[in-house]
Amino acid sequence: MKLALALFLMTATAAQAQEARLWTLSNDKTLPEVVLVYGVPNSDDFVAALRCPRGTGQVTASFPVATRLADRQETDVWVDKIGRRAPWPTSVTLVSGLASATLRGQADADDLNGGSLLSAEVATRAPVIAAFRKTGVLTLSGLGETKSTPPVPLKQVRPFLSACK
Repeated sequence: MKLALALFLMTATAAQAQEARLWTLSNDKTLPEVVLVYGVPNSDDFVAALRCPRGTGQVTASFPVATRLADRQETDVWVDKIGRRAPWPTSVTLVSGLASATLRGQADADDLNGGSLLSAEVATRAPVIAAFRKTGVLTLSGLGETKSTPPVPLKQVRPFLSACK
């Protein structure tokens, strides 16, 4: 009985954490950057984040993956198994509808989750971002892992991208 209750509580807690994730737009005009995040509000728990300095026309997509490239720290800098310093080059693919873009990105150590934090920059005029503007759907992939999120409400997508241009 206790085991069944423990399993139920673990499942319920995981389900509640999943339900607590939502898309949040931070568009304070007094700040130089606009941010759109899918995760638990006011926490470090996130699945995907889109950021851009206002008016630059460039969006940086970031997401954590379980694959760990970091091997050890040397003088407060993470290095991989062959001694290369972070961040490490990697490919990141963004997909929205039929549009996709494979970009030069980077991986850094993700101290919080123990894996890697991937990021890549894409222009707001790129076809994948045009498709994202229409659908709110964006899938991110890198290091053999894919992050899918619920569609972003268009009432958040459009102000985000407008602030980026």
